[in-house]
Amino acid sequence: MRRNLIRLQKKMGKLYIPSILLLTSVILFSIMYSAVKPKSLDIELFQVAEETIRANATVEDKEKTAENKTTVAATVAPVYTYNADLKDIQTAKVEVLFATVDEVIQEGNKAYEDNLKETRKKASESNSSISSQELSEIKVDQLTNDALLGMFNEKLNNLDEATKVFIEMLPDWAILDLIATDEKILTSMKESITFVVSDAMTQPIKNEEINEVKLEANNNLDYSDLDSNMQRIASLIVDNAIVENNIYNENATEQKKEEEMANVQPSLILQGQVIVQEGHVVDSNDMHQLELLGLLDDDSSKQALYGLIVLLFTQALLLFYLGKSRNIDRIEHGRQISFYSIVMVASLLLMKGLQLIQTADIEFIGLLFPAALTSILLTAFGSRRFGILANGFTAAFSIFIFSPDSGTSFSIVLVLFYLLSGMMGTMITRTKITNQFWSSFIWVTVFNALFISSFVLYLNMTIWSQQTFLIVVYALSSGIISYLLAVLLSPYIEVLFSENAVLTLTELSNPNSSLLKELLTKAPGTYHHSLMVANLSANAVGAIGGDSLFARVACYYHDVGKLRHSLFFVENLPPGMENPHNLLTPFESKEIIFGHVSEGVKMLEAAKLPQSIIDICAQHHGTTLMKYFYVAAKEKDDTVLESDFRYPGPKPQTKEAAVINIADSAEAAVRSMSHPTKETIENFVHNLINGRIVDGQFDECSISLQELKVVEQAICTGLNGTFHSRIEYPALKKE
Repeated sequence: MRRNLIRLQKKMGKLYIPSILLLTSVILFSIMYSAVKPKSLDIELFQVAEETIRANATVEDKEKTAENKTTVAATVAPVYTYNADLKDIQTAKVEVLFATVDEVIQEGNKAYEDNLKETRKKASESNSSISSQELSEIKVDQLTNDALLGMFNEKLNNLDEATKVFIEMLPDWAILDLIATDEKILTSMKESITFVVSDAMTQPIKNEEINEVKLEANNNLDYSDLDSNMQRIASLIVDNAIVENNIYNENATEQKKEEEMANVQPSLILQGQVIVQEGHVVDSNDMHQLELLGLLDDDSSKQALYGLIVLLFTQALLLFYLGKSRNIDRIEHGRQISFYSIVMVASLLLMKGLQLIQTADIEFIGLLFPAALTSILLTAFGSRRFGILANGFTAAFSIFIFSPDSGTSFSIVLVLFYLLSGMMGTMITRTKITNQFWSSFIWVTVFNALFISSFVLYLNMTIWSQQTFLIVVYALSSGIISYLLAVLLSPYIEVLFSENAVLTLTELSNPNSSLLKELLTKAPGTYHHSLMVANLSANAVGAIGGDSLFARVACYYHDVGKLRHSLFFVENLPPGMENPHNLLTPFESKEIIFGHVSEGVKMLEAAKLPQSIIDICAQHHGTTLMKYFYVAAKEKDDTVLESDFRYPGPKPQTKEAAVINIADSAEAAVRSMSHPTKETIENFVHNLINGRIVDGQFDECSISLQELKVVEQAICTGLNGTFHSRIEYPALKKE
């Protein structure tokens, strides 16, 4: 699969990545299209709705909000301001009235006396013989009503405007009657009026209550000792004196209305809210809400569609730019984008399935989505950047998938849960998921539970309830499912994108594979040698933290080239058969021995084995010297060059190749020893490794001297266990 993908990438060249991004965007768009497709509603006023229609967004019904504000303003009680000082002001006006009347009476009497004296004086001067009796009988006319009114009005000019207006409200006849009234009666009248007015205005009086208060005050005058005419005048004074003292405060009332209107919450149509229920009659309010949501307008219903297109374009652009900004190899970048696309499409399909289940009235099932799976897989097999990117877009896409069927609050919780849960998936290290069980499990389960607990409190849900329990279980299950699916899918993902996938190596290790079966039947000695080298190499590679399974499988195939001339290799010679190399020159033997490497590479390539195994076949001898045939050739011709008897290489490029290089030579050499002991084996392996170091065979790989020491110990242990000295049992003597 990996080779086919690389071959396709090379064939398409620069068009591969844009093509994958376009195809992925189209598939994702198809998955989410049903949630954003423009809807043409077949709905009429006062007709039965054929489907349930939900709000596609959260909008404010401004008309309803304004109506609510108007209603609240209308219910605000008017604000009145009570003026307690008006009682004293009005009673003071009554007192000023009677004081003015008293002054006019006093001045009128004085004017009469002065006029009388003046008349009598003139009479005495003009008639000296007039008697005292006659003088006392001389009378003068009282002041006229006009004169009295003139004096009264003149007094009013010295008063303040409010008091003057109050007094002028009394008719002239009432003023004249007051002036003509006895002083005691006036005093009694003033006291009665002042008491009645003061008593009435002690309590707040609104404008609409004033007539009732005046009537009650006039009734109280009936208890005074005034005659009917004085009571009539007193009633006029009381009517003028009692005024509104609890006054409507327009500014305060308007301010209170503004405050109450400001406290009115906006009338919102919440996303996911049912606007029209299937089977119900559509009323004018329903039509108004549908119009606000733009569901009756084809252009407005396309906004979500445009938003999804922009989001998909942004994702494609980020994925393309991510490789360019980091100068990632084009083949590697294409592989990562392919993997990203497969994982994202699979995630969205799963999310869409959960959304369809949730539509069937199974609450909160969206929380069961394994949000961390995408980021775990992409972090483990791609890169952390791709994991973070996928996590963000998965949460963003969930808005388009779940929002039309969820309330606004739950949609927010769902998106945040996906975002935070997915972020936990990016916390794992880029090693095998099965090797980090506890850390991965804690990241995607414990923290999921904490996240959802926070959201439950945010939604103000009852903590000890079946609903809350269900939400927490879904959230925990989401993390557990994410981890289990990641573990389950890992081997298959390795097959798709890694040459050394466990499943691939396991399949290649099967003895029934065609090459191994042929090796077993045609070159059984080489087959056995390969098994021995595999055991030695796997143990040594595992000891230094390498891929022991890969080392084992690579060893199975490293000498497969010996099938071409199997009898020219000593391990395959039948007992008693002469070594065919005795019939050849050293140069001919060299070519046959060298050929097992080149022929092996060709055979493995023809069988389409992973390149890493082919590389082991090419590198397992490095550029070492074929000493036996070199010495033989040197004995016959001193001009023979050492370079002619060195393997073509290349030298080991990896730790695994270096270990196999050592194990292959060690196993063959120790097997050829007549009586191997622990000391001879250890000395041989030690000298072998030192010789390879001096020869520069490990210069092109990253294996260290410390690791070589570990490898030496592991190989010695393996060889000692296999080629240990056996006890020679004595034979029984025949009697």
